[in-house]
Amino acid sequence: MHKLIFFLIVIVFFSCSNHSDNYDNTKNLTSDTVSTSVKYAKGFSITYHNNFRILKVFNPWQGACNVQYQYVLADNPKKVLKKYSKIQIIKTPVKKVVCLSTTHIAFIDFIDETNSIIGVSNIKFINNKNVNKLYQKNKIVEVGYDQNLNYELIISLKPDLIITYGVDNKSVSYINKLKEFGIPVIINAEYLEHEPLAKAEWVKFIAAFYNKSDLANKKFDIVVNEYNKLKHITDTITQKPSVITGLPWKDTWYVPGGKSFAAQFLYDAGANYLFSDDASRESLALDIETVFAKAQKADYWINIGTANKIDDIINVDIRLKNFYALSNKNVYNNNAVFNKYGGNDYWESGIVNPQIILKDLIHIFHPDIFSDYNLYYYKKIY
Repeated sequence: MHKLIFFLIVIVFFSCSNHSDNYDNTKNLTSDTVSTSVKYAKGFSITYHNNFRILKVFNPWQGACNVQYQYVLADNPKKVLKKYSKIQIIKTPVKKVVCLSTTHIAFIDFIDETNSIIGVSNIKFINNKNVNKLYQKNKIVEVGYDQNLNYELIISLKPDLIITYGVDNKSVSYINKLKEFGIPVIINAEYLEHEPLAKAEWVKFIAAFYNKSDLANKKFDIVVNEYNKLKHITDTITQKPSVITGLPWKDTWYVPGGKSFAAQFLYDAGANYLFSDDASRESLALDIETVFAKAQKADYWINIGTANKIDDIINVDIRLKNFYALSNKNVYNNNAVFNKYGGNDYWESGIVNPQIILKDLIHIFHPDIFSDYNLYYYKKIY
């Protein structure tokens, strides 16, 4: 069931335009405020005041329109101006945190704070070695999922913060229930972003709760510089191989929209994405025949679910064996770092390492570049 839910989260995006398009992030700034630089992400903003910070999250679940969450962060909550008293105030830096998504763990690890994690949804799907060690030492416990959270256990942990996410507006019910117990709860929505660097930039959002914005900014700038250097390598490439992604799901084949983050990876890696003419940022639900018509002659085939060998692909539909990429042995999957329970590190640490994913893809599509490079998140399928 977890795999199915995760699959649907990845492939279905019904967002309300761009997340922050309906908001002016600089509105109501006064002389004692400074808006920090959020260059790529559209789903949040950070404003610094003299003694506190205000974080805003925009449209944090699929289909959300004109929904905004605000959090006031302060080392000394008593110094927060009275006009902000009705907003949730969170004392910082946080020391004890519960994470309800593996991507939250990646952000926390990025700023060297995994020791602060005291609760997770399900340890089986987590790849982070330090988190697994802490679990083995009984310093981290499993607290459940969404509507099946173990509230008594969470209360007993006395966390400073719970980091959650929203799939739809039903998420509001368990978020509000946690608030009723007096537990600070925030919603993280990086998965709705449409660019690799935008997803990674949510580390700035998480870092603010740890008073580690400076570290996050410095490390994120390194990621951006490395990513852009790699991107520029492919700018002059004229021979761009055609690429198809995914596998059929029952009678439907979901492919990334032409303006999606997955498509952006392909463009930046110097590839010709076969659905690049599509203007959608969401995944496209197409009938199998439509994809077959375009995909059979694709040079490369990537991101094929949990497949580990060619037979896994053919077992889905025997006709897939006729794809050119398969017969030409140009099939790669993004599950090279994959634990036995189905936890894929591509969707964990890969969120904060888009530069490594991009280098993998460049090496796949243009093997003469970085010829001695070893793939990290990707592997060739035989």
